[in-house]
Amino acid sequence: MTVFGSYDQEGLDAQYNNQAKVPDVASTAQRWMARGEEARSQLSCDLDLAYGPHDRHRVDVFPAARPDAPILAFIHGGYWHSRDKALVHFLAPTFVAADVTFVSVEYRLCPEVTVADVVADVTAAIEWIHGNPDRVGGRVDRLHVAGHSAGGHLTAMLCGPTGRPDIVKGGCSVSGLHDLEPIRLCYLNQHLNLKAEDVPGLSPIAIARGLEKGATRLPPLIATVGMDEGPEYLRQRDELVASLRATGQPALSVDVPGGNHFTALEAFGDPHHALCQAMLRQILAPAF
Repeated sequence: MTVFGSYDQEGLDAQYNNQAKVPDVASTAQRWMARGEEARSQLSCDLDLAYGPHDRHRVDVFPAARPDAPILAFIHGGYWHSRDKALVHFLAPTFVAADVTFVSVEYRLCPEVTVADVVADVTAAIEWIHGNPDRVGGRVDRLHVAGHSAGGHLTAMLCGPTGRPDIVKGGCSVSGLHDLEPIRLCYLNQHLNLKAEDVPGLSPIAIARGLEKGATRLPPLIATVGMDEGPEYLRQRDELVASLRATGQPALSVDVPGGNHFTALEAFGDPHHALCQAMLRQILAPAF
């Protein structure tokens, strides 16, 4: 019996089970954490700044040398129910070297809270960064956001009309989830407890399709996916970009050839890769 599109339950679960699709996921995470520890030892950093009362309402700041540097806030992945901000510290050296202040954002996890609460958390984090230039450093009027997997979803929400498009100047969703209906219907929902009525307001694709052409101008969004991630991840990226473009919004699609769910994030931090270069152009030399 099909449960979503042409997928039965087993097929849909397989589309979103990245640990099963990619061998040696554990060693990849260990490598990222080791590189993050190295980044913390070599760069100036201000860790665990509180933007709210919960012990996961925290950000880590890696300041650029320039006091007027733009800011990139990065949101970690983990399907809204796992991981933390230290996982993406390995990205900081690339952006600090480009004179961009790098901020890693943490948030509460499901099932302690709902996905809507997670959206509220990252919104509060972005608002705190924007409202505290003395604590963060850099230019809060040049604040960009990016994220991986669930963090890509949260990035797209922040850049959308229900987010904070007034203070976010641009974003990048790396292997993001932009249609939460298949997430509700697959094995992941045992952690998330999404209900059917939750999905439209938490799905960037549905939100983009509801936009009136020419009514508002959203921040430019880069959307990328590893080309080996499977048809559902490709669909999620392509439908978001198409929906935004259909209403005249600036959206750029970038491929990571041969990339999987984890090497796509590594491409984001590789200054020689087209994805990283697209993000740096958005931040340093915006053209769309």
